[in-house]
Amino acid sequence: MRSRPLVALLSLLQLGTLYGQTPQQPDSLQVDSLPAATEHILAPESVSSKALARIDSLAEAGLRMGAYPGCQIFAFYQGEVLVNKAYGSLTSLKGRQGEPATPQSIYDLASITKAAATTPALMLLVGEKKINLNSPLLSYLPETKETLLGMVTIRQLLLHQSGLPAGINFYTDLIDDTSYEGSLIRYKSFAGGVPLVGKAWGNPNFRFLDKYISDKATEEHTLRFGSKKYLSPSFKTRMMERLLSARVSSDKSYRYSDLNFILLQQVIERVSGEPLDEFVTKHIYRPIQARLYFNPLEHGVKIQQIAPAQHDTFLRGEILRGTVDDEAAACLGGVSGNAGLFGAAEELAKVCQLLLQHGAWGKKQVIPSSTVRLFTETTSASGIRALGFDKPRSSGGPTGIYASSATYGHQGFTGTCFWVDPKYDLIFIFLSNRTYPTRQNTTLIRERLRQRLQDLVYEAVGATTPR
Repeated sequence: MRSRPLVALLSLLQLGTLYGQTPQQPDSLQVDSLPAATEHILAPESVSSKALARIDSLAEAGLRMGAYPGCQIFAFYQGEVLVNKAYGSLTSLKGRQGEPATPQSIYDLASITKAAATTPALMLLVGEKKINLNSPLLSYLPETKETLLGMVTIRQLLLHQSGLPAGINFYTDLIDDTSYEGSLIRYKSFAGGVPLVGKAWGNPNFRFLDKYISDKATEEHTLRFGSKKYLSPSFKTRMMERLLSARVSSDKSYRYSDLNFILLQQVIERVSGEPLDEFVTKHIYRPIQARLYFNPLEHGVKIQQIAPAQHDTFLRGEILRGTVDDEAAACLGGVSGNAGLFGAAEELAKVCQLLLQHGAWGKKQVIPSSTVRLFTETTSASGIRALGFDKPRSSGGPTGIYASSATYGHQGFTGTCFWVDPKYDLIFIFLSNRTYPTRQNTTLIRERLRQRLQDLVYEAVGATTPR
């Protein structure tokens, strides 16, 4: 695979110069600013302009369905930007007037964080032989020594074969259990209840424990939990206690779990001596000039540039805009191994291209090429996961039907995805805030719009052989 970061950056430069646009987001990474790509679809002679036009049609159909207020689509093929376009608005469903989405709008990337932050950080530490994939957690987190968790390996965490449950509602320990009547969470509707994820309903009539949550920043409450709520860093100790006491099944078959990547974050931070956000910014994002952020509001990003993730009427009682949607990540102050990353598609594309080029960026080898291959080409016995990445399925699954079996990437709960296909030299990114105003909106998922849009990109470049 030849290294082409300059080609990609020149494509963005040419588009920005042609249309006279400048970046909307600040450059908190202290690198030279790049002109931003405008809303545009390129149609080289080898690409079907009719197929590209169908991308427009389907994206706009999604707006009419109310699948999302707006979205971004980015496609990069053999060194050229094919699509870098935004549709709809940041805040209004079904085409109603709202704040227009642009290619520079910033989205909550949700679980893409696992593959675009935590996994690249691990790649670096594995490449430097500071972490061994086959070593158990107790090698890096001695507090796990007396638990079954201590014997779970780094490899098992990356493959989601740890035996851990899917998640833990850590936030329940933030709440004064004497402040509400009945159950905090129930699995059927009730008067005054707020629908949560799946069949769960929550009682919003509670009070937070003062030792953990404050309505203003204090010496003890320094982490952002909401726009007007601040969290004590001491809560991390309580979270770790719950993780250490979590049931670890002897069945190590695949079960997707956010807890795996929360633990991997602790490993990264313990080994590197740096918080995850600082480590990945310094060693990954800054070298490739990618403007990706944890806690974007703390990096000078204006709130109007950020798509709201949801109107949280249960836990934080506000519209989450620039504050992470995921509750577990919020309990860590917005920096977590499982979620918390924000960015635009054209910025995320730089990380994808770095991976596609086996860690090379110009003349610099940002991540050892052998390590990138190890992570992206090693798969579980079932073949549905790589190390830190999701993979296509034999049928259905998270990708379209034309993505090759070599494809790797990840989806995000808020309505996002990225996919890197080395066989076709193709990157596809879709970002949306399908969870705004409510997480109950599953039209994007039910209609498989991400997968169908991805297929249209493959059709545009003539790669129409189902895997």
